[in-house]
Amino acid sequence: MNDKELLYIKTIADTKSISAAAKELFIAQPSLSQSLQKIENELGVELFIRQPRGMKLTFAGEKYYLMAKEILDIYNDFKSEITHINELKSGRVVIGITRHLGANVLPVIIPDFNRKYPNVEIEIREENTPQLEELTLNGGVDFAFTHVHKKNINGKINYDILKEDRFVLITPKDFSKNFDNFFEKDGKKFVDLRDLKDEKFILLEKNRGMRKVQDRIFKDYDFEPTVIMTTKLFETAKRIVEKGLGFTLIANDYIDVFEDSDNHEVYDLIGTEENTWLKCIMTIPHVYQSQASSVLIESIKEIYKNKE
Repeated sequence: MNDKELLYIKTIADTKSISAAAKELFIAQPSLSQSLQKIENELGVELFIRQPRGMKLTFAGEKYYLMAKEILDIYNDFKSEITHINELKSGRVVIGITRHLGANVLPVIIPDFNRKYPNVEIEIREENTPQLEELTLNGGVDFAFTHVHKKNINGKINYDILKEDRFVLITPKDFSKNFDNFFEKDGKKFVDLRDLKDEKFILLEKNRGMRKVQDRIFKDYDFEPTVIMTTKLFETAKRIVEKGLGFTLIANDYIDVFEDSDNHEVYDLIGTEENTWLKCIMTIPHVYQSQASSVLIESIKEIYKNKE
């Protein structure tokens, strides 16, 4: 029994005629007669009494008709709901995102999306990169927007790369007055971090995506930094550096996230190729993306396309 067979029986009952039903269903009358015979044979009962005035339902036929009508109504409602979801008239999308990107990107894309598709529910999961990778893999989010180092790529995840961002050294203000081992080019200061291996550093906690890049940088420079403090927030690390307590490494895009101050200096790094990470959208390959997810993903891509 399938939806086609249910529709056949319902249409015959409604029209009280094999020929009229065949015409309404756009199939040949012999084919419809054969389908009816097949259904009756499988059930072991007759569904219709053939009369001169047309087809009349038997008792079993009446039961079948009511059941067919109910199932087809449910099925049609379901198809309408799917259509609404596809047309963004309803639905739900779960976005995974880091707190920094959430604060900067979501206020740009969500209001416009909500105006266009007010009945689509949006849930935001703000987590760090390792947690977002896990949520992406187990289906806890429809997609995630985050950063990843090229050497931390997970083969089970699809990464749609939007931009590369470099890590820079943050020092207290006027540090360059007492530091000679740097050079300037095009208004930027450059430094080899090995010249600061005896200095103190404030880094991010071990489970943060940014800390993974920090560790890779120090490993590439082949020295263990003296870490006097770890924190969850890159802005905390930056502000402590501004008080003269040490140095930190953060992504260049993060420097001016909050109200900025002039109490620090920024140095680009030389002598390493580990100081970049990738701003990306994470999805699972070959997994269906809802229309709502696709629209939001394209909105995020558009932001960075316009920044090029």
